[in-house]
Amino acid sequence: MSLNTGMKMIKTETVTVENAAKTLGSGSLLVYGTPAMLLLVEKTAVALLDGHLDEGMTTVGTNLNVDHVSASPIGCEVSCEVTLTEIDRKKLTFAVEVKDPAGVIGKGTHERFIVDAEKFQNKANGKFDK
Repeated sequence: MSLNTGMKMIKTETVTVENAAKTLGSGSLLVYGTPAMLLLVEKTAVALLDGHLDEGMTTVGTNLNVDHVSASPIGCEVSCEVTLTEIDRKKLTFAVEVKDPAGVIGKGTHERFIVDAEKFQNKANGKFDK
C-alpha cells in the first residue's frame, strides 16, 4: 500500500438535466442534485486510491458528511477535490471541497475502509443465507 496523508485528487463534471435534483428525485429544481454531488465525492476518492492499494484490496464508503451550501445551474462545471487527511489502519478519512466557478458549493468529510474485495463480496452475497 502506497498511501500518504496529503494526497489529493480533483474530478470535474458539468451540471446537466441528468444530474439535476429534479431528475434525481431529490428536489423539484433543475440545479445540481445533492445525490450527484455525493457520487462525485465518492468517485473522486476512489480515483485517488486507484493504484495505491495492495492486490485484491478495495475500499468501501462508510461515511459522508458533506454540506451542500450553494446551488449550481445547468451548464455549470463543478469540481471536487478530496485530500487524504488521516490513515488509521484500514480507515481512510478525506477532506472534501466541491466548487463551481462562483465558489464553494459543498464541504465536509468522507470515510472509506480498506477491505479484501473477494471476502467482502462473498460476505455480502451470503448475507441472507441463514
